[in-house]
Order: sequence, then structure tokens, then C-alpha cells
Amino acid sequence: MNRAVSILLQLESADSVAKDALAMRCGVAARTISTDVAQLNNSLGTAASIRFSDGRYRLLIVDADAYRRVRDRLTIVQESFNDPQWRAAYILARLLHSLRPVRIEDLALDMRLGRTSVVADIAQVRMLLAPYGVRIEGRTRVGLTLAGPELGIRLAILDHAYAAAYRGYPLGGELQGAVEQVLEEHGLTAANREVMRDWLTVVLDRYLNNQPLGTLPAFYADLADSPAHDLARALTAAVEPLLNERLPDEEVLFLALPAAGMRMTGSEGPGGTWRSAELAGALVERILDRVANEMDVRLATAELVREFTQHVTFLVNRLRYSLHLATDAQPGRLEEEYPLAHRMATIAAEEIQQETGLVVEAGELSLLTTYFQVFLVDYAARQQHEMSVTIVSGHGPATARLVRSHLATLLPAGTRYTIVPDCAPGDLDASDLVVTTPGARVSTNRPTLELSELFDRQAVTRRLNALRIPTLGPLAPAAAGSLLVSLIDENRFVRLPTDAGYPEATQLLIDALRKAGLVGEGFEAAIAAREARATMQLDDRLAFPHATDPTLVTPVCALGVVPRADSEAGIRVVFLMAVPQKVAYDDTVLIRVYDEIIRLGGNAAAVAKISRLTSYEQFFYFMENLQSNPTT
Repeated sequence: MNRAVSILLQLESADSVAKDALAMRCGVAARTISTDVAQLNNSLGTAASIRFSDGRYRLLIVDADAYRRVRDRLTIVQESFNDPQWRAAYILARLLHSLRPVRIEDLALDMRLGRTSVVADIAQVRMLLAPYGVRIEGRTRVGLTLAGPELGIRLAILDHAYAAAYRGYPLGGELQGAVEQVLEEHGLTAANREVMRDWLTVVLDRYLNNQPLGTLPAFYADLADSPAHDLARALTAAVEPLLNERLPDEEVLFLALPAAGMRMTGSEGPGGTWRSAELAGALVERILDRVANEMDVRLATAELVREFTQHVTFLVNRLRYSLHLATDAQPGRLEEEYPLAHRMATIAAEEIQQETGLVVEAGELSLLTTYFQVFLVDYAARQQHEMSVTIVSGHGPATARLVRSHLATLLPAGTRYTIVPDCAPGDLDASDLVVTTPGARVSTNRPTLELSELFDRQAVTRRLNALRIPTLGPLAPAAAGSLLVSLIDENRFVRLPTDAGYPEATQLLIDALRKAGLVGEGFEAAIAAREARATMQLDDRLAFPHATDPTLVTPVCALGVVPRADSEAGIRVVFLMAVPQKVAYDDTVLIRVYDEIIRLGGNAAAVAKISRLTSYEQFFYFMENLQSNPTT
């Protein structure tokens, strides 16, 4: 049973309990009991209160239901000893706070584990501490202690054991109020405020308990007079009068460390500029140039570039000072959900690592993916023009109005709708989309769709996608069907020789399109120049060669498949795309194709099966089934 719950149960079963008796029963010093009770009172809030009088503790319960909920929550901490990470955190916290060596037998008793399990957990904690230069020292019969630099001990606790070591640590109302005021003035988010409170708690606890930092590594001096240092100085200036203590400069600089990875009010924060800002600006330019070179997409507006530059500034700070973001609770989900943005984020991570020599960890990669998805959504929104839809009614306006209400749930906001009778429809060629109700007859060169009052949302979305009518943003949802299918036909599904490599496959597809008169003579040279900039082979199985053909007004595509056995190496699927000049078409089509191909590349089994298909019809039905069953 954990100590907090043990204290509560003992106080529940007696009118009062002496402090020394509680300390003896819990196997800790009386000072530790005082700290535990203060933390408990903080956790109990208004539900109950533990009062100390004449050397004895008494439990006063105000709200029985609320008290039980708090006690149950504290009890859950005990159950978390099933989690190896929590056990490691608990061991580290015990070693941190103990005034004497901690025996393995005591840890085993606390966690209700066998001695062998605790020894294995301690071995894991040793590995966890090694990167911080911290060791666990001691002898089996005497007990274990933490040894190593104070900086390493603090960073290890903050990264791996803060909740176990400082859950409910009492800062006190006046102190906490002063801290909150400073954090609010500096415009920190709720999450960042919590981080700063955690670091301040560690600073105060360790320094006031005679565990000062001492000399910091030389590169920490780069934080001096930065916006982060300004925040740290403001915090310490607020708390020092309440403590009657002056914190050393090293402690203040240590408190600046977490703020180096945070945004504050304004583009820079008060009192200075970041030394990493100039590096970040150059990095962002290189990142966006490489994305444009490799993917033919120039994404960001000036406003988003400024935003992204700020993000990279703080990212570089976090990498430099070994500040870790919280681990993604569902690793891989962002990559699966936003594959194109993840690929762009990977390019960014490679550029950052090349420039700084620092590895971009998984949490940072997830955040980069989020930024690039924002870029993609913004880019698509800027490309969309106000659509014009004409609904031609053959049975009166009621049906047409119902069709319009259905379409409004699928088409972009701002779409203009016009309802006309089929007897006098007017000039339909000025519309982006013509929709007819059953029985209406029209003649137009514009994309046409027939809809009735009965509305199958998924089917209509697929049909709109096949007509290349924008629906829900830059990336077609699964319900919209395959854009690849809609961009080719039976004449542009090409079975290639079994020994074809990527260059040969690409050349054969170019020849097929040129022979059909679908691309200009300069397209082959454009593909070669594009490939020279950056290869368009996405992996050893899949390629997406694409280039601009100024003779076109709409994209032209072809799909080549190289039949191979599952165990056979080599290219399997090549999707060739010729696009008009960017001013001549909606180039979000390129983004959507990229997205679908990258998604497809994540399904090795599907790529292998596509390579063995023999007709466009087979490809059509395979992709149709793949949308509803990705394991097809």
C-alpha cells in the first residue's frame, strides 16, 4: 500500500494519531510525514483536511463522497506498480527523497513485489540514469543511494519521475499565486505553465534542502539574457521575497532551461532575441526549398513561414538542451493519418539533423507532421476558387432545393448554387458543375452529375471525386474513392516487362503517352530534369515520376505495373503524371495524388498485388475494395 493511502487509513480508524507513531508505522522520518500530510491536504482540497495539534494528526471529513473519490484516486497509484515505468519512477523518487540508503527489501515491501523483480527494476533504472551521468551506488545489506551531478539528477527526475517524486508537492497559496501571475504575464499556455511549475518545484525543493546545482556546463551561458532567462528571472524575483532566500544565478539559469523550448507572448518574448532564430530562418528556407524540389509543392504563405520559423527556433533549443516532448500516446497514428505531411516532416528532420548534428526524436517529428498538415490545408484553401453549381430541375424546384441542401454538405463553403428549369437552362458552360434531377435533359461540356432526392453521401462523394470536383479539402477521404483510378483509363493501364527497372518503366510509360498524343515532345526532358533534382522513386517498390508539360490544360497520367512474386525485389508500380503549368490548373490534384500514393506505399501487400493485375478493370475493383478493407 502506498504511504499516502496508509496515512489516510490510519487516520480513518482512530480519532488521532501521533506524528512519531505514523512515521514509525510508515518507516520514514517524521519530517517526511509532514511533507506527506501537506501533499495530502493539497490533494484533498475542500473534501477533507488533516489537522495537526499537540503532536497528533486528526482527519476532518467535510464531503464524504468527494473524500472517497480522492482516496480512490490515490489508491490507483498503488495499482500502477503493474507498470514497469511507474515502478522505475517510484524507485527513483524514493532514492531522491530518502535521507538514508534505501534497502531493496523496503522497496519490495512498498511495491508488493519479490526481491528478484525489484533487482531487475533497479537494473532498468541504472540504464535510465546512465545518459544523465547519474549512478545508483550502495551495498545490498546497507542500501542504495543516488550519486552523480546534481544537474543530471534533476533532469532525470523531471524526465522520468516527477509525478512519483513531487505529486501534490505543496508550494503554498501565496507562492503559487505569485508564480501564476508571472506565467500569465508571459503568455504561457496551460501546458507550459505546468512545466514551469514542475521545474520551479524541483529547484525550490532541491536548493532549500541543501542540494544546490553548482557550476553549469559552459553552453548554458547561451541562455543568458534570452527571453527564457527573462522569464526565469521574473519567476525568481516573485518568489524570493516570500522565501526570504536569494536563489543563486545557476539556479535561475537552470529555471530558464524549460522556457527555451516554449513560446511566450509575442514573436520573440520579452527582453531579447533567440540566438537560434537566425539558424532557424536559414533552416526553414532550406526545408521548404527541399520540399519544393522533391515534391514540386511550394506550400507556405509568409505568415505561416514566420510561424514555422518560430517553431523551428524552439525545436532547435529543445534539441540543444535535451528537452523532451511528451511521447506520442499513439505512435504512428499521425503518419498513418497524414502520410504526405509526415513525409515532408521527415525531410525537415533530415535537414535539421544535418545542420545541427542532433537527432529529431519521435515527439518532435509528430509536431513537425502537424505543422506540415496545416500547411497543406492552408495551401488547398488558397487554391480553391468560388465554385458555381447549376442544378437543372425536370420536376419543379422542390426536388432541386433538396438536392442543393445535400450538396451543401459536401462541397466547399462559398459554393454558389443556381436552380434552373430544364426547358430554359441558359448557358451551362459557365458553371463548374452541372447537376441534373431525374428526367432533366441538358447539353453541356461541363462535368455533369445526376442526383435525386434520395442521397447516398458516400456514392456522391466518390462520383464528385471521379469528376475531380473538390469536396473536403486537399486530401481525399477514404469515402471519396481512389483518385488514381479516376485519373487513368483502360488505355493508360500498362503492363510492363518483368525485368523492367524504374528508369525503363518510366521511359515506357512516357513513350505510351507520347504515342497516344497525350503529352508534348518536351515532357521526356522535363522528367529527366526533375529526376536529376531529386529521385521520384519513393521506395524500392513504388515510384511517382511527375513533371510539368506546358502543352496540357489538364493532368495526364498512366499507371505501369511490373509483375513480380512476393519474394522478388525490384520496382512494382510506377504512376506517371504530366501536369499543366500551375496557373492553368488546380495543383491540389498533385497533392492528393501524392497523398494516395504514399498511403499505398505503406501497404506492401497491396503494392505487390497491384503489380500482378492485368487490366484497368481489375485495378478499379481492387482499389474500390482497398478503400473499405485496407488489408485486401
